[in-house]
Amino acid sequence: MLPAGTALFTKQRRASPDDGLITQSIRAAATAGVLLCFVEKLIHCAEENRMKLPKFRNAIVYRATLPSIQAIEGHLLELPYSEIGETEFSRSSFVENPVTGELVTPISGGYAMVIRHDQKIIPRHVVMKEANSRIQTIENMSGNKLKRAERLAIIDNVRVDLCKQAFVKSTLILALYSTDEKLLVINTTNKIIAGMVCAMLIKVVGSVKTETINISDIKNGLTTRLNNYINGAANAFEGFTVGNYIQLSRYADQKEIIRYSAEHESIQSELADSLSSSFTADKMELSGCGVTFILTENFHFSRINTQSQTFNDEDDKAFQWRHQTGADLFQFSKVVNLMCDLLSYKEDKSQNPTT
Repeated sequence: MLPAGTALFTKQRRASPDDGLITQSIRAAATAGVLLCFVEKLIHCAEENRMKLPKFRNAIVYRATLPSIQAIEGHLLELPYSEIGETEFSRSSFVENPVTGELVTPISGGYAMVIRHDQKIIPRHVVMKEANSRIQTIENMSGNKLKRAERLAIIDNVRVDLCKQAFVKSTLILALYSTDEKLLVINTTNKIIAGMVCAMLIKVVGSVKTETINISDIKNGLTTRLNNYINGAANAFEGFTVGNYIQLSRYADQKEIIRYSAEHESIQSELADSLSSSFTADKMELSGCGVTFILTENFHFSRINTQSQTFNDEDDKAFQWRHQTGADLFQFSKVVNLMCDLLSYKEDKSQNPTT
């Protein structure tokens, strides 16, 4: 049975005069015993066509020192794309930008890189169902309960066996680097993905200095600023406009979350009551420097919306992508620097690898 991706590729493909020749080729290939290889190539082509580079909408940001654009490409070539192995659970590599066709795309004030992450999808409940079945069979045959280490070994073996036939989920991750501001911006809100990208850069470059941007919630965090703002401090978010989305939370017997999606002027009394009841600000919508975004207490950004650039009809997609992404990075770098000044961030140098 062919994977679902193959069916999708076949359904979306339009008929052409060459269909008869293609059918004959498939029959000949089957006769020669190489149909499986042919189908695998079709699946690979369909996968490549489906994969699109996500727009710049999220960000985890690091202060970082990376090589120049002239030097970085040679480093990225050290982790080229190759198909994920039969018993590999995941594989990541630096790949060409699907829009520009470049491994490193120069943009205004910096450059862009694309990471491909392939991961086997192995649901935990499937693993445990098969593992429990094997454990039960062994215990019934031996008449003894297996030790914990033996059960864990069986679970690991099941994961390896399932890995050989698991579906592969492939994603593209955009990473932008501002050479002017020394900012590494990774288009994700997932700390594991962001850490993986940093680890890949460390592996190929050899030494990358990174500094995590932290916010002190007690003195200068979102909660304190929001409290000051609703109490009339006009400069609480100086340089930014507070949007309509605010999320608060607190831990009592369980975690409680309150989400507001309304003009903040109309809910100030509710916000004040919540903040005085030990709720803290998790997320806030802000806008400034031509950018609208959701900022979290961890200094992660989501729902980023930058100003769209205007292009002529004759401008190709690669040209448009370079200039739009360069403008996005320029605007967003201003947001990061202004927010750092506003919140008086501290640099966490614990992520300062030398090897």
